[in-house]
Amino acid sequence: MVTFWQRLRERDKQQHFFVSSVLVLCSAPFGLPVALAGTFAIGLGKEVWDRFYGSGFCWYDMLANTLGALAGAGVILLFGG
Repeated sequence: MVTFWQRLRERDKQQHFFVSSVLVLCSAPFGLPVALAGTFAIGLGKEVWDRFYGSGFCWYDMLANTLGALAGAGVILLFGG
């Protein structure tokens, strides 16, 4: 059985984390709330697409998206503004 922490260490989850943090950082000029909402919407849209046309909706992917977005927001708050 795959544990919660093993799931979060999967390469796919690392990619979700990285892409979400980069999306927040790149969209920061629009304001942090917009950057976070937009990043969340993109991640949710990707998972909904997966639900119908891909490998299925994955809550672990959404968790990785959320953690990545929050990490990007943390970088912005610490170093950029």
